[in-house]
Amino acid sequence: MTGSELAEEGLRQIAVAIKKNAIKIEPGRVYPDVYAHGDKPEGVARFTYVMFSPTVQNEVMARCTIIFDSVREGIATWQVDWAVAQNYRNKNWGKTVALKALTEFCNGMQGKLTNGFAIEAVVDEGNEASIKIADGLIGNEEVILNKDTGKNVHTFLRYYEL
Repeated sequence: MTGSELAEEGLRQIAVAIKKNAIKIEPGRVYPDVYAHGDKPEGVARFTYVMFSPTVQNEVMARCTIIFDSVREGIATWQVDWAVAQNYRNKNWGKTVALKALTEFCNGMQGKLTNGFAIEAVVDEGNEASIKIADGLIGNEEVILNKDTGKNVHTFLRYYEL
């Protein structure tokens, strides 16, 4: 699966879990229109943020997930990705959910990550919408070859001090 296909599948799975009341979500502390769910699949910390449609009751229109990746040079590094349901694309919801999720995450990490942390996004070449979001949100773009797929990916990495 491509990165965008994985992100879309994550959106579908969280929407189903919410609909079935299989997980608990809480309103954001900074943005009341963002809802958060924290868990630890396979022992790895993950925070998922969703936004609901303003017109269709209980329809998840956008998701952003921030998941722990590794410690690099003593700094916790977290991977971020996002997805927007097909009928809500090209309306700035990807940028909105990513920005609000990152703000909520930073707010929640205050006092917990004393060395700060890094956020990284890896975007498939050709996914221009997500490249634009990642560049604006994170910056520091680098294009590298993904040895597994033989295709280029765009990586974005930013350090945050708390």
